[in-house]
Amino acid sequence: MKEENEILKQRAEKFYNYAIKAFGNNDFEIAAFNLEQSAQLYLKYTLSILIGDFPKTHQLRKLIEDVIRVSQNEELKELVEKFHNVIADLETAYISSRYLPASFYKKQVENMIDFVNQLKSSLEKLWT
Repeated sequence: MKEENEILKQRAEKFYNYAIKAFGNNDFEIAAFNLEQSAQLYLKYTLSILIGDFPKTHQLRKLIEDVIRVSQNEELKELVEKFHNVIADLETAYISSRYLPASFYKKQVENMIDFVNQLKSSLEKLWT
């Protein structure tokens, strides 16, 4: 199980790195999608560490709520309040990448990057 957990974390980091490259190339839609994937996998990695499994959902809000419920982490609660619009944008990025045409502004993706960085920082405290 530990090996499978590490794969989740490694993939989260790869998606993040691809997002930064896409952002640098002004490919905001691909950057947004990769940021959503990164956040999703960091949350699943965290749940896997905390409870040994994770829900088979792609909804960031559900995953974040699950981590908050299990960890009672106040920092994550504050992060959700601060970035609720960004979380909605990330969920849109996930859905639109498959089914709908959508575009994102540079500032939206900058906010997504900021959120994922803060999310990872908050989650890392739960990994020990």
